[in-house]
Amino acid sequence: MHSVLVEKGYLNFSASHFISYMGKCERLHGHNYAVSAALEGALTPDAYIFDFVVLKRIMRQICDELDHHFLLPTQSAALEVRKQEGEWEIRFENRRYVLPAADVLTLPVDNITAERLAEYIAMRLAAALAEGEYDTSHLTAMTIGVEEAPGQTAFYREEFPRA
Repeated sequence: MHSVLVEKGYLNFSASHFISYMGKCERLHGHNYAVSAALEGALTPDAYIFDFVVLKRIMRQICDELDHHFLLPTQSAALEVRKQEGEWEIRFENRRYVLPAADVLTLPVDNITAERLAEYIAMRLAAALAEGEYDTSHLTAMTIGVEEAPGQTAFYREEFPRA
């Protein structure tokens, strides 16, 4: 098995969030996230796994979508979330946040952790690969890394379905 990896450089985004866990809620804060993507599989007849240029372009588009937003989990059991008249209202116990809708990006996750961001980015990469005219029949798995601070990276690995 072989793999290709794209990381560093311009595969990053800045975003704000907070995490709710164990009945608590962090303060609103942000990170300068760095993203990596690895594809695993057998070599094609041309002796490559996937075009680095294409993979970097797809990953850059995903990072651009996340960049400079407040990331809001839409499946959180701990948060009360409501959109109204151009703004999002978010409540956690006695805390209340009101943010302009244009600054908020909703994600279909239960919490904005590095682990869930890696999983979300993997989902977006899988969708982009499925929508494109790329030969992915030889790919076996992908691994996405999301670094929220130097030395703190979460990974998500997804196997490609067998035809």
